[in-house]
Amino acid sequence: MRVSLKEGLEKKENLSMNKKYIVYSLETSKNGEEFYRVQNDANQVVPYPTSLFEIVSDKVNSDWILWNKPNNSSALLPKQFAYLSFWEDYYNDELEALKIFNLIKEQLFQEELEENEVREIFEIENEDEITFILNVLIKTKDIRFINLVIQYVKSKLEESNGEDNTTLLAFRYLSLFKQSEVEDYFLYYLTNIELGNDRLTEVVNEYFS
Repeated sequence: MRVSLKEGLEKKENLSMNKKYIVYSLETSKNGEEFYRVQNDANQVVPYPTSLFEIVSDKVNSDWILWNKPNNSSALLPKQFAYLSFWEDYYNDELEALKIFNLIKEQLFQEELEENEVREIFEIENEDEITFILNVLIKTKDIRFINLVIQYVKSKLEESNGEDNTTLLAFRYLSLFKQSEVEDYFLYYLTNIELGNDRLTEVVNEYFS
């Protein structure tokens, strides 16, 4: 499920017009108030009143359940989230809750994220989201973004910002594909190896081995 802010609303902190937000749960209080829990522009997962949004995708994964809580509230959410301390554990950075959340986030990204949105994330250089998306692309072996990732890593290396985990993930993603574009870029890298580092070179050498 995805939602976007309704037209004509006053500016909301950490929420943007014309942006689609993935819903992680639809919650109903014991008083009947309804909330979407979404990840806002500050990467905070926060419940917001449903009245702020309109639904742009009503797709709900088969793993989602309607959970009736002991306090007479309820939530439509992934079954993996359906225990009383989940959100408290998540906000307290408990490792198990973070692991569960990230697995569900990966699943929802695969199902919901559109190609143009992936391109926009790379264009605005949102490093946290790029890292997350690269992990998803590696798992799914999604070939659609080869040229986009090549442009991204080429720019980073030329700016001498190549020695980070995101660039390494990008190289690992590219190395999944025996495509001429990847081969050409990796050859370019080897002829400009001073821009890289040992970990990147190892990925490239394994690609050609």
